[in-house]
Amino acid sequence: MGRERSGNKRLNLILDILDKTYRDKKMWQEVDYILKTDDTGVDTWDDFSKPFENLIIGILSQNTNDKNSTKAYLGLVKRFEISPVELAKAPRSEIKEAIKSGGLYNIKAKRIKKFASAVLEKYKGDLSSVVNLPREEARRKLIELPGIGIKTADVCLAYCSNCSIIPIDTNINRVAKRLGLCHSEATYEEVQNSLEEIISPEQRVRAHELLIRLGRDYCRAKSPLCRSCPVNTECACNGIHKKRLCVSAILKR
Repeated sequence: MGRERSGNKRLNLILDILDKTYRDKKMWQEVDYILKTDDTGVDTWDDFSKPFENLIIGILSQNTNDKNSTKAYLGLVKRFEISPVELAKAPRSEIKEAIKSGGLYNIKAKRIKKFASAVLEKYKGDLSSVVNLPREEARRKLIELPGIGIKTADVCLAYCSNCSIIPIDTNINRVAKRLGLCHSEATYEEVQNSLEEIISPEQRVRAHELLIRLGRDYCRAKSPLCRSCPVNTECACNGIHKKRLCVSAILKR
């Protein structure tokens, strides 16, 4: 019980530090940059709160970064209405061309068409009835759709429904394990459960965003910036990466 209380206190302190660090900064900096530099003036921020559009963005974000997936989504928006009817009937070749800037366009164009067709067939093009179901039922039905994995489904529920959920992307998975918030071999569900046991429902979306930023800006997969990390004093790996970097520097001499 004492260790659990200690863990709760430490994570809350980490989130408080991160909240102050990013208080005046954009959470989705990479997306914002692409939208601002796009010369057509298309703004797609509102689409993130719409289930179908959110899941299309989710498909485009798989195995790529936010800059590339945003470029791909803008390409799709400029050519098609983002609706199940339009994307289900759109030629795959045209979808591929529209999302080419995002990478893996052959696979993702196929997924988009199958996904749009399934939403039409199963839900008459309207996913609102699905995202308003209880959390586990909503998640199960979303994952049954072509191209939708657990993280993509969870992101949709976090932003398009009243579900209090923390989607676990690669950044959060890495950060949670390095901070010692879960064991190093924890599965997606175990990482999620560990965080949700501590973080209150109303704080989960904000925590999701803060932990992603920590992973992108400091706790990188390679060459983490431990010395400048705002939460390094609370990190279970504090000093380990520094030692690795020092050893690496010595070996290169």
